[in-house]
Amino acid sequence: MKRRAFLMAFLSCTVLSPAHAVDERYRDYEPRPGLSGEASIEGAPAPASLMLLWPESFRMLQPGVALRTGPIEGGVTVKAAVEAVAVLVHAENPLACISLEELNRLYTDENPKWESGAPAVPLAREAGPGKGDFFAEAVLRGAPFAPGVARIARYSALLDTIASAPGAIGYAPAGYRGDGVKALRVSGSGDCVAPSAANASRAAYPLARFVYLRGGKSEAGRAFFGYVLSQAGQRDAVIAGFYSLPYVFAAEERRKLGLD
Repeated sequence: MKRRAFLMAFLSCTVLSPAHAVDERYRDYEPRPGLSGEASIEGAPAPASLMLLWPESFRMLQPGVALRTGPIEGGVTVKAAVEAVAVLVHAENPLACISLEELNRLYTDENPKWESGAPAVPLAREAGPGKGDFFAEAVLRGAPFAPGVARIARYSALLDTIASAPGAIGYAPAGYRGDGVKALRVSGSGDCVAPSAANASRAAYPLARFVYLRGGKSEAGRAFFGYVLSQAGQRDAVIAGFYSLPYVFAAEERRKLGLD
């Protein structure tokens, strides 16, 4: 009940898309009675939402483990999920595809306009101190957002703003959806590609990458990785708007950790 309450509170800040299911070959996580010890975990990289959700879920199942998040030295690095950023516009925007170059222009020009000459309204997620922004890293390549880019604290509010402003453009994890908005296909140096789970996991979509975790191989640390690479852990990733890790990669990671 506590875990359900936590997840419902988390979901109140997001818009969940149920379109992506977790591979049924993922095993259920089996809590280990009496497990104790300490484990340190670091995102390498992993978005802040997952670094909140995975540890909190694990603590509820294994309360005897002292799980700490933050920078660590050494350890093992594990693929944990797939992050893909969808570029979103108003549902009636005629645009179907956008290039990384055009995205860079819209987010760095002081008075950006669409090709029609209409004003563009770029929106960005307001990142907290020390929190990265994959979109900014991939699209702006070190340049700052233009002063006129509006910052919005929650993705749910960002989606609502796009739905109410025909000239708006924004971005969110590809698993998020909302009424009145649509996701654009994106081109890097080639064809336009949709932000689907398949395209993201095979690196065809240019705004996608693996989520990595780094941690120790203690019993407590391996148990945490076992949770992340389980049905429940991968459902957490989907809840947070990400794509679950293709099972073929998860099987490799589990073998590397000695979980199977």
